[in-house]
Parts: sequence; C-alpha cells; structure tokens
Amino acid sequence: MTNQLWSSIRRSRTPATFALLGAIALGYLAQFVFGESLVYYFGFYPPLMWAEPWRLITSAFIHGGIMHVMFNGYSLWVLGNLIERVIGSARFLLVFTVSVVSGCFGVMVLSPGSLTVGASAGIFGLFAALFFINRGFGGNNVSLLVILGLNLAIGFVVPGIAWEAHIGGLIGGLVTTLLLRRTRR
Repeated sequence: MTNQLWSSIRRSRTPATFALLGAIALGYLAQFVFGESLVYYFGFYPPLMWAEPWRLITSAFIHGGIMHVMFNGYSLWVLGNLIERVIGSARFLLVFTVSVVSGCFGVMVLSPGSLTVGASAGIFGLFAALFFINRGFGGNNVSLLVILGLNLAIGFVVPGIAWEAHIGGLIGGLVTTLLLRRTRR
C-alpha cells in the first residue's frame, strides 16, 4: 500500500500540494504525540520573530485543533489541485510561502502580542492567485469573491481566528501573483 501511495504522489500533477498536506499532517501528528507545547515552540509570536525566524514558516504546519487542520487541509487540497496544475509547483509554493510569511507580518503589524498558528494565510494567498487565474481565463469571480468575503467575515466574528493573518496572506498572494504574471515568459 505504501509503495502505491508514493508512486501515485510521484506521478501526481500536484506534488507540492501533496508535500504541504503531508507536512501539515506530520505537524498535527507531532502535536498529538508531543502535546500542545509545539504550538508555543513553532507558532508565530511577533516578539520572537528576529530571535526565532523559522516561526514565520513553521507556524503554517501547526494547528489549533482537529477542525482547524481539517478546514485548512481541505481548502489546501481543493485550491492546490486547481492552482498548481495551472502555474506549476515552484510558483505554487512561492505564492503559498510568501502568503504565509506576509500573514505573519499582518499579525506583527495588527496584533503584535498574538500567538498564531495554521496555514490559513497561505490559503488566503491561494484564493488571490485563483482570482487572477480565473480572471485570466475569462471566468466569473463572483462566487469566489463571496466565498472569500464569508471567510474573511468569519475571522472578524468568531473569536480566536487570526483575521490579521488572513488579510496579510491575501495581500501577499495578490502581490506575488501580480509579480508572477508580469514576469512570466
């Protein structure tokens, strides 16, 4: 069974999506095994940014519970399978990574005392990329904007959701996708 799984991942047209999902699953499994202390070691906390810069990335692979990891995992699965096929694995990873980092900067600027975890900033950046991809194909983005608006609104209504990271990730995804469009061959 394991050989079949690895073989299908290697043949996949979305290997970066599989890799990110695997890293998120490993992060959650590590939390399950080692406890919530991993949140404090790998989550993003602005006062520690310069002393522990890896938190800008590791925070995306630690989550605040089963529902958090499931929503982010499912969103990454859907968006990744769409976007990575169109822009390629390297560009997909670039958009995701820049969005995660810019989400952390959003938290640093708007809520500097907050500890945040999760891949949501990267996912919001992927929403931005999908907006431009869909627009480039002449698609209607109304339903995408409604989904994006609802997800942003939830962050303002439900306590404990880092809306600052969502906005930062969205901005990072917008800027990165625009730059990739301008520099494509």
